[in-house]
Amino acid sequence: MSDRVSSITDLPVDILVLVFPYLAAKDFLALCSTCKAFQQNSIRLDPAYWRHATQAAFRVRNQPVVEHDGVRWQKLYRRMLTQSRVFTWGSNSHHRLGHSYPQPRPAARRGHGPRIPVGRTFQHNSHIHYPMPMEKVQQLGIVADMQCGGWSTTLLTSKGSLYTCGVLDGMQIIHNHRPENGPEALRFPVGFPYSTQMAAYEEPTIAIRQFSAGRTHILALSDSGRIWSWYAVHKPALHVKFLNVQLTEASSGESSAADKPLYGRVKQVVAGWSRSSAYIYGTGIVVWDTVHREHDDNDEMDTMLVMENAEVPKTGYQRPRGAYRETEEEKALGREVGAVLSYIILEAYVVFVTDNGKIFCGKFGDKHHVEQILELRALRNQNGIPSDVQGSFRSFAVFKDGEVITTNQDYLDACWTLRHDADNDHSDVGGLKRIPALQHKDVISVAFGDYHFLALHSNGKITSYGTELQGCGALGLGGEGDPEGRTRGIKYQGFSHDGKLLPHCYTSGRQVWFEEEKKQWIRFITSGGKEPAEAKERMRLFLQDANVQGEVSEWFEQQGRDWDKDPELKEYDQDGLGSYYALSISAAGWHSGAVVLVNDTLAAQGFRYVWAEKSFPRLRLSNGVEMPGDVVFDEWRFERPEWDLTVDV
Repeated sequence: MSDRVSSITDLPVDILVLVFPYLAAKDFLALCSTCKAFQQNSIRLDPAYWRHATQAAFRVRNQPVVEHDGVRWQKLYRRMLTQSRVFTWGSNSHHRLGHSYPQPRPAARRGHGPRIPVGRTFQHNSHIHYPMPMEKVQQLGIVADMQCGGWSTTLLTSKGSLYTCGVLDGMQIIHNHRPENGPEALRFPVGFPYSTQMAAYEEPTIAIRQFSAGRTHILALSDSGRIWSWYAVHKPALHVKFLNVQLTEASSGESSAADKPLYGRVKQVVAGWSRSSAYIYGTGIVVWDTVHREHDDNDEMDTMLVMENAEVPKTGYQRPRGAYRETEEEKALGREVGAVLSYIILEAYVVFVTDNGKIFCGKFGDKHHVEQILELRALRNQNGIPSDVQGSFRSFAVFKDGEVITTNQDYLDACWTLRHDADNDHSDVGGLKRIPALQHKDVISVAFGDYHFLALHSNGKITSYGTELQGCGALGLGGEGDPEGRTRGIKYQGFSHDGKLLPHCYTSGRQVWFEEEKKQWIRFITSGGKEPAEAKERMRLFLQDANVQGEVSEWFEQQGRDWDKDPELKEYDQDGLGSYYALSISAAGWHSGAVVLVNDTLAAQGFRYVWAEKSFPRLRLSNGVEMPGDVVFDEWRFERPEWDLTVDV
């Protein structure tokens, strides 16, 4: 036959990609090096392969916005082996950040010069204003994911182990008090290995594949598909089963088998503000009360049978597989709703997106019952392309065609009151916000705390928004000395010293910095620079005029960008990810965190003390005013933005 396949290179790419997942990374790279045909980017950088390899090896969570970026997944695979670190910041009460309480900060030094005085500090001894590495983490191995709870921070390692800092329920502090900081392994019931780390991959029933941190509890899904729930760090988990919902676990060795029936398998678990949930194939989104042992001393109890649960209507549809033929009713549901791709549990609502570009919500009633679902028509993707939704507590974000639309439960309440009006498309409902710094800026994910939120961009940078109550540091922008936080655009208000970002900050965003030299630079400049007397009037204007503060903070923001992108450092940044590349972000309550890939070699080459002869910036302001002083005017590194000062977050 003339079309007979005589070489593997004659196979079409869509066939080859079905074979690649069976190859280890080193074998796949060896195959790609055998001939030019396999060196083409569509094969060598196949996103499906590298995403699968990275998630299989390190349990990294998927990011739908960049799941088809093969270059990114390959770089992550290479760097996860040695460079995964955990940083946390914000309120450290209950040891939730995994840090020892900081000592009073000494005055900064400039090289070998004199000590530099700093502004007066409002720092509480449990507030961390800059990202700091979580203590005692290196011994855990590779950290793949992290999530913040109300009073805790929980880590997932590449071995499938969970570790928590802080307490799960801060309202039961006496019961949950922990004298030590640092991560503690979440335990399993008697009869199972003490932790996943001890069992490695030999126990698929306790090797955790995906988890979710609620306000007061942790939900996790194991490799076999078992649901586990924790309500206290020092108490063993409870295996969750249902009286009215069939669950199916994978048998040993088949936990990742794609050709097995899906009915009864658990796809995802989500822990909400005060409830638990899971997406179960064939059933849909199932919601139930968080589970606890009736008697705290009964630790041998290993299973909780949930007697009452609620199912979110019309969420069980799945696209047909193989030769299966749908009924007319199923086809209609596929057109009306579609298959659920992801969902979130807010304080009072469930919100989910489907594969036909639609977004729905449902309001919880008694016993988590959802009467009906409502399409949020103003958020529909008219191209039919799937969107994404992320959020917690009362706030959420929708990703659509490069836009990131933020809103909250007030918007859902307004839409819900119109649910009986079939002709209303919600176009007149207010509350949808499009923050300029988030639009078409390659945002991968958004994480919400109570009053602040973070955005992770595909270049590994984190931007921060909102308010940090009592100046707790949840924004991660500094602020240990009042002028330092002001330099990043934070305006402190009232007796409580709440720090709120100025409207100027929402045009280009404010990046969270990890470089130590940037902190030293800010401290030096906010102390007056090389000539404090000459800068005195400019600094007074900066402190008294919010508009001047906003523009000066933008100047500092631009100077701080691309700190490690100097051409002289290129040899140390061969993969282009920079010194600090954030892999994931999380926020809750008054604290934040990130899993960051750290290139120590590149970070060590960062510019140090290059500002020793610099002055506090002197700018020509957008209103035509020239800041006072004798030094030459400073230029913008990029260009002065056209600010939209109407943004209110």
